Amino acid sequence: MVIHDLHPRQPVVDPEGMQIAAPIEEPNIPDYKFVLSHQKVELDIDFSTQSLTGKVELTILPQTKELSVIKIDARQCSIPRGKVLVNGVVADFDFEDPMEALSIPDHLLWGANQYDLQRERIKHLAEDTRSRGTLEITLPRGVRVEEVDPFSENPATQRALAAARASVVDGISGPLSATPANTPKTAAEQAGRFQPLTITIPFIIKHFRDGLHFIGLAEGDARFPYAYTRHSVDPGLASCIFPCIDDPAMRCTWDITIKCSRTLGDALKKKPLPVRNNPHKPSHHGRGLVNGIVNGVKPVEEYQVPLSEEEKLLEMVVVCSGEVMNESMDIEDGTKKIQSFQVSRIVAARHIGFAIGPFEQVDLSEYREDEDGEKLGQGQALQLLGYCLPGRADEVRHSCSPLAHAVDHFTLSFGSYPFSQYSLVFVDDQIRDVEHTASLSLCSTRILYGEDIIDPEIESIRTLVHAIASQWFGVSIVPEERSDRWITIGLSHYMTALYMKHLCGNNEYLFRQKTLSDKLVKLDVDRPSLFSLGETLHLGQFEMEFMELKAPLVLFILDKRIIKASASPGLTRVLAKLVMAANTGQAEESLVSTVGFRRFVEKVTKYRQTEPFWSQWVFGAGCPILNISQKFNKKRNSVEMTISQKQDTIATQRPLKKGSFMREMKEELHGIYAGELQPVFTGPLTIRIHEADGTPYEHIVEIREGVQKIEIPYNTKYKRLKRNKRHKERVNVAPGDHGEGGEDALYYCLGDVLQTPADYAQWQLFDWDRDTEKKMDEESYEWLRVDADFEWLCEKAFTSMPSYMYVSQLQQDRDVVAQQESMKFLTQQSAHPLASTFCVRTLMDSRYFHGIRTMAVQALASHGIAETDYTGSRQLEKVYQELFCYRGTKTSRPNDFSDKRTYWVECEIPKAMAQMRNEDGYCHRDARHFILDMLRFNDNVSNEYSDYHKISILLSALAQSLVKGEPSKPAPRASAPTEDMTIQDPQERTNDLQRRVAAHVKQQDDLVQKRQEYRESDRQDYPQFKVAALEEIERYRRMDEWVNSYQNIYTTTVLDCKRLLMKEKVTPLEPLDFAQYLHDGTADLVRIKAFECLIDLGFITHKAVASLLLNLLSTDSSPYVRSHLFEVFCLGLAGVAFGENKNPDAAPGATNGEVDLMADGAEADALIVQDASTEARKAQILRTTSIEGALAALKEDLKTDEVLKDALWTAIKSTEIGVSEQQDLLDICSILYDAVESMIVKLRLPRFWGVRKGDRKVRGILFILCNVCANV
Repeated sequence: MVIHDLHPRQPVVDPEGMQIAAPIEEPNIPDYKFVLSHQKVELDIDFSTQSLTGKVELTILPQTKELSVIKIDARQCSIPRGKVLVNGVVADFDFEDPMEALSIPDHLLWGANQYDLQRERIKHLAEDTRSRGTLEITLPRGVRVEEVDPFSENPATQRALAAARASVVDGISGPLSATPANTPKTAAEQAGRFQPLTITIPFIIKHFRDGLHFIGLAEGDARFPYAYTRHSVDPGLASCIFPCIDDPAMRCTWDITIKCSRTLGDALKKKPLPVRNNPHKPSHHGRGLVNGIVNGVKPVEEYQVPLSEEEKLLEMVVVCSGEVMNESMDIEDGTKKIQSFQVSRIVAARHIGFAIGPFEQVDLSEYREDEDGEKLGQGQALQLLGYCLPGRADEVRHSCSPLAHAVDHFTLSFGSYPFSQYSLVFVDDQIRDVEHTASLSLCSTRILYGEDIIDPEIESIRTLVHAIASQWFGVSIVPEERSDRWITIGLSHYMTALYMKHLCGNNEYLFRQKTLSDKLVKLDVDRPSLFSLGETLHLGQFEMEFMELKAPLVLFILDKRIIKASASPGLTRVLAKLVMAANTGQAEESLVSTVGFRRFVEKVTKYRQTEPFWSQWVFGAGCPILNISQKFNKKRNSVEMTISQKQDTIATQRPLKKGSFMREMKEELHGIYAGELQPVFTGPLTIRIHEADGTPYEHIVEIREGVQKIEIPYNTKYKRLKRNKRHKERVNVAPGDHGEGGEDALYYCLGDVLQTPADYAQWQLFDWDRDTEKKMDEESYEWLRVDADFEWLCEKAFTSMPSYMYVSQLQQDRDVVAQQESMKFLTQQSAHPLASTFCVRTLMDSRYFHGIRTMAVQALASHGIAETDYTGSRQLEKVYQELFCYRGTKTSRPNDFSDKRTYWVECEIPKAMAQMRNEDGYCHRDARHFILDMLRFNDNVSNEYSDYHKISILLSALAQSLVKGEPSKPAPRASAPTEDMTIQDPQERTNDLQRRVAAHVKQQDDLVQKRQEYRESDRQDYPQFKVAALEEIERYRRMDEWVNSYQNIYTTTVLDCKRLLMKEKVTPLEPLDFAQYLHDGTADLVRIKAFECLIDLGFITHKAVASLLLNLLSTDSSPYVRSHLFEVFCLGLAGVAFGENKNPDAAPGATNGEVDLMADGAEADALIVQDASTEARKAQILRTTSIEGALAALKEDLKTDEVLKDALWTAIKSTEIGVSEQQDLLDICSILYDAVESMIVKLRLPRFWGVRKGDRKVRGILFILCNVCANV
C-alpha cells in the first residue's frame, strides 16, 4: 500500500470539470544519484573545551554507474586532509565551511546599509541544499561502482540487496527526495544492481553556533553543566553536529556511539597545558614526572567551574535516540566511557538527538495501569524513562504521570509504538517546549510543575502527550514535501486531542474545540492556505502556531463529516491503517502527501466528498461567515431559512496589532501572500429545531450556493405547550432531579436555581415581562441550531432569533457547544437585568461545565456598571459570599482548591470585577475594594495546593482597577407611574396618580442623591485606595525576592502591573523599576519581562536601552532568551511604526494643537494647520492599518538613529547567533535602511617584498595607493 502520490499533480476539479483549486506544483526532486542505506556516527564530547571530535561512516547505494562525486552536508566542522575514505581508500574532497559566511571579515568595512551583501553571502545557508552538499568527495581511482552479484553470499552484498528491496515500492527507490530523474523502472533496477559504498569522514568542531548547546559552562552560570542537540523544522542543524545527508526524506538506520567523561568532575577537569621541549635546556630524566607527582607534590586539579565533592562524583548520563546496545569504559582513557545506540527504524538525520549531563533517571513505567498492561500483553508494554537534573525528579514524576497511560492508549487505539523505548529529557534554554527525535523528546523545564501547582497542569500534559503522538506522526511517518507538513502536524495534534478527551471528558474536549474554532475564524484572515503554509514555517514560530491551530481543526470537521456520511469509525481507522502500513510495510509507506492522503481517506472510509473539502479547507484560505435568517410560515407549516455567506465583505483593512507585527513584517519581506478567498464553502449542514413539544428534529441540508434558501417541514401536530404549564412543571420538580444524561429530562433541566421570592429579592433577579411571555407562547419552536453537529469552522450570525431562544438553548440543550454559543450571545449584549439574571443562575448551577460558568462571570462584568446601578457587581459579590465565604458572613474561608472547577470560577471573579466602570471611567469603590480584600485576606495555610497563580490574578486585577477605562452612562430614571384604570371615580383616580407621582419623584430624587453621594465618596476614596494597592503590589515583589514563587510569577506579574500603570499614567514613569532586572544572573523569564515592559513604554528609541537589548539578543548564551528578546525588539519597532508616542493631532508649529487666532494672518494659518492636522491623521491611519504604511513610517522615524544602526550591525556580527538569527536581523536592516552596494576594503599596507638574484638579496618596500570601490 502506497500512501504518497505517484502521479503528476493535477488541478483539483469538480464533477462538472471546472477547476476549483490551483494545480499543485511538481516538487523539485533532487538528484543524489545514490540512496543512503545506513550511517554510523562516533562522537567524542569534550565539556572542558566545548568541542566535539568524531567520525561518521555512511553506507550508500549507488543508483547509477556514472556516480563520480558524492555530496555530503557538513557545517562548522574541519575535516583533515588524507583522512576521508571511500571503501577504505583515501579520497580527495572539496570542502568550505558554509558557516564561515556568518562571520564578516575584518577587512570589509561594512555597515547596516550593506545588509544585502551579507544576505547574499549567507543565502546558500537558507536555500534548499538537497543534493548540493558542501562536502564534495571524489571517488578514488581504485574505487568503482560495481554491479551486485545477487547470488553472492557476502554479508555486505546481502545487506545492500535487502536495503534496496526495502527502498523500492511500486517502482520508486529510496525516499522521494532521493529519486533520480529517470524512469521508475530503471531506478528500481539500479537500486539493487550496484555494490554499496562506504564513506568514512573524520571531523572536528571547536565552536558551535548551531546544532549543539552547552549549559553551565559560561562564567556566572551556576547551573549543572550538560549539553543537548538543537533541532528545527527545516534542515541545517543536523549537519552542524556531524556530516550527513541533511534531508528529511533521506532516511536510514543508524548506529551511534558517544564517548564522554564518566563523571561531572572528569568532564570539567581542565586539561594540562602542553609541555614544549626546550632544545637548549638539558633533560633531567632522573627528576621527571612520577605518577603525576612533581618533586613528590601532587598537582592541584583545576576545574572549569567550581564543584563540590558530591558534584564531582555525579555520573554523566547519555540519553540518545534509539536503543541502548552497550556501555563500556574507554581503554585508552579511564575517565571516559563509551555508549552505543542503535536506531533500527529508518529516520532522518534531523530526528537524531541526544543529551549528555548529570541527569537523574525516573522510571515513568511505574505509573502504568494494570489494566493497560494486561491488554497489551506480556512483553508489549513500552518502557518510559524521564531524565532531569538533580533535584527535579519529583516534578518529572508528577508532570509525566499520565504518559504511560497515553502511550498505551495510543498503542491500543492506533497501532504499536514505532521504536523499542521512549525517553524524555528536560533541559533549559530550549526555544520550543518540545523537540521531537526518534524515541526521544527533548522537553523544556518550563513545562514542569510540582504537585501543588494547578493552573499549567492541563496544558503541560497536553504538550507532553503531543510529544508522544509525534513519535507516530512526525518522526516515524513524515511528510513527503514541506507543503505536506499539515498532515503530520494535524494528525499528531488530533491524536493528542482524542486522548485529552479520554482524560478530561467530552465537555472539556468540545468546549476547547469550539473555543479554538472561534479563534481560528478571527485569525484566518489574509493568511495563506493550509497547504501553502508548510512552505513558510521557517519564518517564525507564529506560522507553526497557526498551522497547529488550523490543521487539527480541519481534520476534526473532516472526521465529523465522514462519520455522519459513511457511518464508519472516521479518522481513527485511517490513523490505525497508516500506522500499520508504516510499521509493517516498506520505506515508502511512511511518507504521506496531500493528494495521497486524500485518496487514502477515501479508500479506507468510502467517503467520496473529499475533493471539494480539500479544495476549500486545505488548498483554500479563510473561514466562512454565515448570516442566518428564519421565520415560521404558518400557511405552509414550515420553517423558512436563508443562509448566506459573503466572504468578500470581510474587512481586510483591520487595525494592525503589535503582537502580529513581526509576522506581517516577515510575510511582507518574503513575499508571502494571502490565499485565494473562497467565494462559497460547501458541504452538509445539520439544522436542529427544538419544536413545541420539546422534541429536537434534525435536518441535514447540503450547502452549495452563497445564498441558499431552505424550507424545513414542521413536525409537531399539537398546540404548543403553554408557558404556565411548563412553569408548574419546573416549580414542582426539585433542582437536581433532572441533570444532564436523563433521556426524559423536562424543560429547564439546567439553570433552575434561585427561584424563590426571597432569592429574587436577595439576588436582584428579574423574570420575563408579560409582553415577552406572550411572544414566547406564540412561537412555534423553542429554539433552533445551525451546524448542530459541529461540521463547520465558521462564524454564525442569526439576524432574527430572539434572545429568549438563546436562553432556552442555554438552559435546555445539554450540548456544551450550544451552551457556549448562548453565553457568547449574552456576553455580546448590552447590560440588561434579565441577562444578568440568567448569568447568575448559570454561575450558581454547579451542573454546568466550568467553562460555561466562567463565561457567565465574564458576562456579568458588563452589568456591574453605573448604568445598571452596579447590579452585576453586587451579584458577583453575592456569588463569592455563597461559594467562598463563611455562611452568612463576608469573611473568606481559607483556600481549598481540591475542587478545581470551583477554583477556576473563583479566579475569574476578580478579573470581572476589575472591568466594572463608573461614570468617571474608573472601577467603582465596592468592586476595587473587593479585589483588595481578596488579596489581603487570602489564606493558603491549610491548602494542599499553591496559590501563586491566584495571587498573580489578583495583582493583575488590582492594577486594572486603577486604570481609567470607558466611562459608563449614569443609571436612567425610572419611568413615571400611570393612571390606575381599576379606580372608577375619575377624581379619585387623579388623586391616586398625583400621590404616586409625588412618591415616585421623591424616591427618584433620593436615589439620585444617594448615587451622587456614592460617586463623590468614590472619587474621594480613589487616592487612598491607590496608595494601598501600590503598597500591596510592591509587597509581593519584595516577597518574591526572599522566597521564589513558581517561575517567579510574582515578579513578572508585578512588572506587568507597573508597566500598565505607567503606560496609563496612573503612576509616574520609572524606568529604573525595570532596569534593575536587566543584569546578568537574573532569571530568564524576569529579564525578558523587564525588557518587554521597557520597550512597550517606548524606550526602544532610548539609545542605551536599544543598544543593551541588541547586545543581549545577540550575545546571550541562551537561545530561548535571544529568541524572545528579538520578539521584544520587534514589539518596540511596532510601537514606533504605529506612532504610539506621537500626537497625530499636533500640527507643525503648534503647541498642543492650539493656534493664536488673534495674530496677523490667523485665518490663513488656521487653514494651514487644519490641513496639516488632516494629513497627519491620514498618515496615522495609514501606518496603523497597512503593513506597507507601517514599515514606511518606521523607516522614516529611525533613519537618523545612528546609535541604533551601529548596535544593530554589531549584533549581526556577533559570533553567538546562528543562521536564522542573523537572517532576522538582516531583515530588520532591510526595513530600516536603503541598501548600499559599494563598500570599503581595508588593505594592510605597506607590503614588504624581497627578491633574490644569484647570491645577492635585495629588499624593498612596495607602496600602493588605492581607492577601492567594489560593486556587487
